[in-house]
Amino acid sequence: MTNKTNIDWTIPRKNINPKTKQPYKRGRNWGIVVYPESAPKDWVDNIRMEPVAISPLHDKDVNPDGQRKKSHYHLVLNYKGYKSFEQIDELARLLKAPMPQRISSLTGAVRYLTHMDNPEKYQYDNSEIQTFGGFDLESCLALSTGDKREALKDMLIFISDNDIIHLKDLLDYCMSDNSPAGWFEIATERSTLVIKEYIKSNWQKHNFLENEAKQ
Repeated sequence: MTNKTNIDWTIPRKNINPKTKQPYKRGRNWGIVVYPESAPKDWVDNIRMEPVAISPLHDKDVNPDGQRKKSHYHLVLNYKGYKSFEQIDELARLLKAPMPQRISSLTGAVRYLTHMDNPEKYQYDNSEIQTFGGFDLESCLALSTGDKREALKDMLIFISDNDIIHLKDLLDYCMSDNSPAGWFEIATERSTLVIKEYIKSNWQKHNFLENEAKQ
């Protein structure tokens, strides 16, 4: 974390998405990471009027090399109207936080507050999530019936497109950082039989095509 004494937090930051190198468009959902070591002591009081969900303190996260990450909080903001990067950056600078990022999946971001869909990471307690400003935590944590159907359809397409013939390969992907929100839950709790049969059918088709090619 950059030393807070080296930063002028009154200066607005340039609107550039570090991944795409393009400006963030206006959006209703935004994420901010707050580090206790640099945030004001009363930082929570500064955002009580915002529609925000605050994660438990992430003090047990580790890097791939096993080194412990700096303790931090994840904030998810969900507005009824669209907000610009500049508006959210003003709030982030008030918290002495890194640049905010626009969130593409509200459900995924909220579930990440405790690593719900990342079983390879430390599992924090959902009861320790704090909410303010009318943030509807319960509806965000739960995948709707429509979400589950769409996620299952996406999983079956993924199996077909990537020629998955072993359940292990799918589950390994579901446990990775690249997996969409809810996939691990669906694969292990809700639609295991359907997924197993689909993979089995894909394996049988794979073998049939191989045998046809040999003849």
